[in-house]
Amino acid sequence: MLLRRCINIAHQRWPALISKQSAKSNCSGTNRWIHQSVPVQASLSLAPLPERKFVRVQGPDTVSFLQGLMTNDMRHFEHCGTMYTMFLKANGRVFCDTLMYKRPAGTEEHDYLIECDSSVASRLEKHLKLYRLRKKVQVTEDETFQLWVVFRADLDEEQPSESTTPNSLSCPGGHLHAFRDPRLPRLGYRVLADKDQSDPAERLSSLFTSAVGPAQSPLSFTTFRYSLGVGEGEKNLPDGKCFPLECNCDYLHGVSFHKGCYIGQELTARTYHTGVIRKRLMPLEFDSPLESLPAESLTDAEIKNADGAAVGKLRGFEGTRGVGLLRIEKVLPGGQLTLNVGGGDSAIPCRTRKPFWWPSEATARS
Repeated sequence: MLLRRCINIAHQRWPALISKQSAKSNCSGTNRWIHQSVPVQASLSLAPLPERKFVRVQGPDTVSFLQGLMTNDMRHFEHCGTMYTMFLKANGRVFCDTLMYKRPAGTEEHDYLIECDSSVASRLEKHLKLYRLRKKVQVTEDETFQLWVVFRADLDEEQPSESTTPNSLSCPGGHLHAFRDPRLPRLGYRVLADKDQSDPAERLSSLFTSAVGPAQSPLSFTTFRYSLGVGEGEKNLPDGKCFPLECNCDYLHGVSFHKGCYIGQELTARTYHTGVIRKRLMPLEFDSPLESLPAESLTDAEIKNADGAAVGKLRGFEGTRGVGLLRIEKVLPGGQLTLNVGGGDSAIPCRTRKPFWWPSEATARS
């Protein structure tokens, strides 16, 4: 009892120092066993992500090779195991969005896995090989791992973040490797499961003891991601049709403005420094699910405000949630919006909001 009182007094008098020491102890190791590092918490959900694949890049020149092709900075891997980044076209438009990992149990020092949408994996491999030239780099599709996600299936925005948990975890035997999503703490962990091991869901459930499988989860990961306003993959970020800052790459820690040149850097840097980003991906909520409508009529469907002016386009949906590329000044601070389907034959009411993870000055800069 006396010890507990002393700890409480210390928290009250020196909260910053206690938090700092706690953070140090949590981050002292890059890899930890999952069952030792993740506290037991309710409503965790497990879900496979079969729509994502891996491209492996390895070789002595890997770091300098990737540094000139992507929006983020490879030097971040000096203190972390995963990173969010995008590959751009020469005109500054998005080619694809990716998460990059130091390859678990890699035999080489410079060995990385690039997680991307399955529909662009082969194109990304060709894209990287096109710029390989004389560099000592090997680029191949990797089938070693299957991807899972562990997340808190809760739409409550006031839920405390999990920023004090370790960035990367591994289980005994090395068959599961969990990396905290570098974009947002609310997105949970990406888990690389060895394909040679049977029933990864059972193994994951035994490690994340409070987690439930897809059948018991209150909502899918895609619906949850849409509720946060986070786009991912070819469907939400179509090849050659959007810009990285419109896709919130800067707010999701996916672009560096301090590194050297890379493909598509000029337009990205100029847009950022002028401070004018008029459109961004934002969450949408509908009164009823959209699955009953023809899919072709919803592709790039227009979104209009109460005055009938076009303010954006639909970029993806599942159930009553979705994401849209919207003109910020036209949709904030609020107001009724409508999704126009079939060339305006029908209008579906919808709503949007400023995502809680946007910085406070986001509207002013845009």
